[in-house]
Formats: sequence, C-alpha cells, structure tokens
Amino acid sequence: MKQEYETLVAGAGVLQELTTRRESGWRDRLSGFLSLVRPLFFVLTPVNAAGAAVLALGGYPAFIKGLLGFIAVAFASCAVNVFNDYTDRERDRDIWPSRPIPSGRVRPGEALAVAAVSLSISLAIAWLAFNPLAFSILLLAIVLGGFYSAYLRDRVGYLSLPPIVGLIYLGGWAAFSPETLFGSVLPWYLYLLGVVWQAAHIMIYYPLHVVPGSGSRPDAKAPPVLFFTPSSQTAVKIGVVFTGLTLLLSAALFRLASLHVFYLVLVVAAGAYALFKALRLNKDVKDRDKGLEAFMSLSVFRLVISAAILLSVFLTQV
Repeated sequence: MKQEYETLVAGAGVLQELTTRRESGWRDRLSGFLSLVRPLFFVLTPVNAAGAAVLALGGYPAFIKGLLGFIAVAFASCAVNVFNDYTDRERDRDIWPSRPIPSGRVRPGEALAVAAVSLSISLAIAWLAFNPLAFSILLLAIVLGGFYSAYLRDRVGYLSLPPIVGLIYLGGWAAFSPETLFGSVLPWYLYLLGVVWQAAHIMIYYPLHVVPGSGSRPDAKAPPVLFFTPSSQTAVKIGVVFTGLTLLLSAALFRLASLHVFYLVLVVAAGAYALFKALRLNKDVKDRDKGLEAFMSLSVFRLVISAAILLSVFLTQV
C-alpha cells in the first residue's frame, strides 16, 4: 500500500512538473529570443553610429532618415551577435550554459533564421534609404563580423574584432556625409576611439571565457588574443591600459569636435568609473562578479560617450 502511495505521489509530481513546463514554456522561449538579440547592443550599436552621424552633419537628420538608420544598424548588430551565438553553441554549454541556444530556449535553426532576417532588414534599408558607400561599409562590417565568429577569433584572436567594430562609426558618418569621409580627420578619430574601446571591452571580458579543462571539454584551451594566449591577469592588464586610453581619447574629442562642456563632464565621470572597475578586477581576475561589473561599466561608458555627443550637438543647436 505504501509503495502504491509513493508511486501515486511521484506520478502526481511528474504530472505537475510537465504542466508547469507547458504553462511556462512560451515564457522561456520568449525570454530566450529576447536574450538572443542582446537588447543592450541592439540599442548601443546604433547610438554609437548616431554619434558619428550628427557630427558628420553638424546637427540632427530628418526624423524618418534618422530612424531608418537606427533600425538598419540595430538589425546589423543583431545579425552579427546572433550568428556569434550560433557558432558558439557548443562552447557555451560549458562557459555560458544559460544562454538561449545551449539552454534549449532557442533552437540552432531558429537562431540562424533570426540572423538571416535581421541581415536582410539591415541591408535592405541601407540600400534603399542611404548611399552606396554607407551600404558597402555596413555590408563589410557584417561580413567581417561573421568571419570573426567563424574563423578569426579562434585562429587569430579576440583583438581581431576591434578594427571590425570600428567600421560602425565610419558607416554612421558615411550615411549622412559620404563626401567628407576621406577628407576629414574626425571620422577616423571616431574609428580609432571605437577600436580602442572595443579592445578594452573584449580584454576585460576575456577571463570570463577562460575555462580550460572543464565540463564536457577536458581538452578546452584558453582562446588567443592576437596570435598569443595570455594569462587572465595579463589580459585584464591589457584591458586596463585600453580603458585608460579610451578615457583619454574620449576626453580629447571634446576639443577636436568642439563639443559642449557637458560632454566632457559626462565622459570623464563614466570613464573614471569604468577605469575604477577595471582596476578593481585587476586585483582579483577570477572574480566573475567583478568581471561582469567591469564589462558592464565599459558598455555604459561607450553608451555615455555617444549619448553625450548627441546631447552636445543638441545643446549647441538650441
């Protein structure tokens, strides 16, 4: 009798679990797709391009034109990031098992479909609403971004990414002032700023990807940086140096682009905070919480730089 009772209770538990999964399944799937598109970078990347665009114009574009540019860059970022998650789906089982694909919330084929649709939307808008130079730069950034995920990262190293990411600033400039792209120093300075920031961003993030000999991959190796593989401590030190350079370059932009003093106040505050978090991580590179905090502070720093440019241009027009 006792055995029958226990069997009945166990069966009820299984039934309840299956019912709960069925009820919450769509929520898990929705959260998976939202995580897959990386909302932070879905917004951050076009805001970065917008900073270059308003400096190219010396003001704000027409609303519809600006909105189309925002959407084009947002979906380009989405396509690259989703494809990156697709190529990382096996490695993420050990390092980031909660990500959408390894967690089962998004199937690999669905991720590829999202990447393909995002790519199509981005390129269609760039081709129809902007000029051939802007379209070419955006296409180059997407192709190289995919090539980075599929080949460059593992064969060359993480620092092959920054020159690719920097293209987004050239694209934002070319979308609204293609004739001045090769005749002005400013867009290339923005490119350099983007490259240096991305180098800081990816090197601070590096220790979070170093899980040698773990999980189902006992032969796992730390990924290279640029044809060499540093220790976590060395990687963070490189990240600290690039964070400091980003702070210096972003502050110097105040003079180069004749920006409002509010720009300088905002970027120095955000940059100093990011540098503090990077130095804090440098004391304990194995602390994942500190690593995530430093990584997020650098993401916010880049957003503040672009938002401060937008605010500065607005204030000078008032």
